Amino acid sequence: MTQPLIKLLLLAGIALVGYYAVRGSRRAIHRVVWRGFVVIGLGAAMVSVLFPDILTWIAEKVGVGRGTDLLLYITVIAFMLVSVVLFRRISDLERKYVALAREVAVREATEDPAVLRP
Repeated sequence: MTQPLIKLLLLAGIALVGYYAVRGSRRAIHRVVWRGFVVIGLGAAMVSVLFPDILTWIAEKVGVGRGTDLLLYITVIAFMLVSVVLFRRISDLERKYVALAREVAVREATEDPAVLRP
């Protein structure tokens, strides 16, 4: 009965990564949510180091045999999310560099050294 719970949680995490990959945003609320995930993740990491039995207990409750397996599943989803975020940032930077290069090229092509500009 508990195995569908972990499957549902993992699929929801994958769906969230997919949704963010398709949509994404630069709004401030998304930055706040991202920072919230980071703080929660750091807190969960500290708790799992200090009290490793809690991670095993949670894993058993959601239908995973060991806490290390649950940690692996969470790490894989987090890695996918970070990969999507970095890919989107690199794509945005590439678009900005292309626009900047085009603007510089147009300026240099239209400049006439014989005409003095104030």
